[in-house]
Amino acid sequence: MPDKIFQPGSVDYEGTIAATYSAARSYSAETADLWTAAVEPFITQAGAATVLDLGCGTGRFSNLFAERFQAQVIGLDPALAMLHSATKAAARANLCYAVARGEEIPLRDACCDLAWLSQVIHHITDRKACARELRRVLKPGGYVLIRGAFADRLDAFPTLLRFFPGTREFMLQFPTVEQVLVDFRHAGFSLEKAERVRQKTCDNLAEFAERTRLRADSTLSLLNDDEFERCQSALERAAREEPPQPVIEIIELLVLSAPVAEAHRVSAQ
Repeated sequence: MPDKIFQPGSVDYEGTIAATYSAARSYSAETADLWTAAVEPFITQAGAATVLDLGCGTGRFSNLFAERFQAQVIGLDPALAMLHSATKAAARANLCYAVARGEEIPLRDACCDLAWLSQVIHHITDRKACARELRRVLKPGGYVLIRGAFADRLDAFPTLLRFFPGTREFMLQFPTVEQVLVDFRHAGFSLEKAERVRQKTCDNLAEFAERTRLRADSTLSLLNDDEFERCQSALERAAREEPPQPVIEIIELLVLSAPVAEAHRVSAQ
């Protein structure tokens, strides 16, 4: 059994993870195109949109969206060290960052067209409060896109679980898809679609091993050091001995919509 348990707040993002996260969780041009295409339909509908990247970390998606879309992007994260890493990237006039928690979003009412939550929903302490805050800051008919891992969809990470089986215990403590949907429906959101997105995370096991060595993943950081080193050694051995194959993961994408104001419904008829 692992020495630690996963719960919101159990991972320290003010420490070494902040320094290694960008390298460990970077994405290829192919992956950038994949997620740009997934998000684009919900941004282009809004014209000059405002996008909230909640739990933005080191800004990998904030920067991508600011580059790819005609949108004002706001990145919020509770970890100051992660935001320091984010601000090392080239400054963009349409991108800003601030320290904030999902349960207390420091934005005015109805100011955002879309909220993006990537690999963050399991870190939210009070999901119901977060859902209420997102409902407040979104414009009528705005969208929340939740990208992540869920306790009832662990088949999505076969390579991680093959080489680091102890991470399963932590991931089983993530919320399920239905638990998240219940919390957001309670705040008035409706599910537009749930999609399983096939993502090539790495070109081969060697690249995957380079990333896991940095331990910038929540579950890897919680393994005890002996277990991690044993599993990492097995992964590196397999990377040397097995034929190169891409590492594929299935990332869940939940698209939820805020209610459209009654006046908007009437005018559209």
